[in-house]
Amino acid sequence: MIQLVLAMLAGAALVWSLQRTPAARTRTPAPAPVAALEAVEPPAEAPRESSTAAPPPPVSAGAPPGCPEDEEDPPGFVRPSLWDVLSIRTQELRDRLPQLSRDASEPMRAGLRAMREHPLDAIEQLRSAPDRDRDGFDVAVAGATHMGMGALAGQEARTAHRIAAWLAREAPHDEATHVFEALVAERAHARADARRALEQAYALAPDEPAIALAAARAASDAGDFEGAAARGRRYLDLVPEDTRVTTWTQRMDARAEMARALERRTFDGVTLRWPRRGVTPERVDGVQRALTDALEETATLTGERRRDALTVVIWASRDDMRRATCAPAWSGGIFDGVLHLDVQGVTAPDWARTARHEATHAQLAEVDGPIPHWLNEGLAQHLEGPPRSSVLRSWQRMVERGAVIPFASLEGQLLVIDDPDDARLAYHQSLAMFAFLLERRGARGVREAFSEVEAGRPEDILSRLVPGADGAQLRAFLARR
Repeated sequence: MIQLVLAMLAGAALVWSLQRTPAARTRTPAPAPVAALEAVEPPAEAPRESSTAAPPPPVSAGAPPGCPEDEEDPPGFVRPSLWDVLSIRTQELRDRLPQLSRDASEPMRAGLRAMREHPLDAIEQLRSAPDRDRDGFDVAVAGATHMGMGALAGQEARTAHRIAAWLAREAPHDEATHVFEALVAERAHARADARRALEQAYALAPDEPAIALAAARAASDAGDFEGAAARGRRYLDLVPEDTRVTTWTQRMDARAEMARALERRTFDGVTLRWPRRGVTPERVDGVQRALTDALEETATLTGERRRDALTVVIWASRDDMRRATCAPAWSGGIFDGVLHLDVQGVTAPDWARTARHEATHAQLAEVDGPIPHWLNEGLAQHLEGPPRSSVLRSWQRMVERGAVIPFASLEGQLLVIDDPDDARLAYHQSLAMFAFLLERRGARGVREAFSEVEAGRPEDILSRLVPGADGAQLRAFLARR
């Protein structure tokens, strides 16, 4: 039995690389060999390696959204993750297994036997064990936390949710309980619940770097820039070498300063902040309606549930927006967890196109997986409305000159393009590729494309869904339009 438990614990330690950038890595401690637990038969088959399952979505351990000019992480730097907080319980449980092998009660043994196949039954067995408390270490809570990690890694959402509820009842004063609640809520895209859980964890353990960082990022996404900056500074007190979070925290301070004078209101899950001057009440109403409509339409196209909350800030000027986000000069808006617009954009004649475009990106954040940027930007432009005249001119040049960017080049990050002409062509071709997919496969093809993303197959989606798709076919499609 103990080999089985150790294999499970080792798998959980390897499963989650919580990274939002390539530089982020997680620690993967190796299991320690110990003696077998007496009188427990080993399983007939090898235990499943949870490291083969899809990892839960990230909550920390990656750098927050940054600027191209931000410093890279130092060589070998490992950003602390929430998974590490939970793994502490797993490690201590593993360390205690030799003692358990000698004197565990029968309910304890029954619980350990049931951990792999029947986690909820195992939790109740461990809960009823008279020896569950080992010098202040609760074996039942540690075992439940471990099995919850396995449920998250194995995408067993209902089991993970039930374990989270059990932990909340049994161990409400343990920060790991609220960390696990946050991970479960994040998996369900329940952002408000995730933030509440992280705030509870932070109140219990403000000196845990991973919790401070995750709470900072959750506060930012909710529009609490002062809270984000304060928690970012607390994290930096503990991890001063994190240069990426240093610059991000400075941006949070700038956002907090500039946002203090902004109005605020929330309707249908969208919290809108705007300056008193420069935007009429009628335009504020129109922006909120345009955002809500675009969220609904994007959710319908992709087959996802509409996001439960979105913070939108209309900055007083383009310079303020760039100071808050480091968006490129050619960008009329940006989504980085918060949707950013500016007064110039929302008072322009085409303001609704910009609002709908950025709201589409916000809704696409619900998709679990890296979306190719041609698909991301193509859908966002599609939902703006009919193609602009500048788009039609680009398409004409593509047809006449054969100037088509290789499809694989448009799977990368478009915001790193500094030249406005290059950025314009990349965006316009992205719309062409999306329109081509829509013509060939219809709305079903769009849902299939996002299913491919969520299945972990984001590369070459267009050529897989439309066999033979290439630059020549794209030009022929544009020529017909």
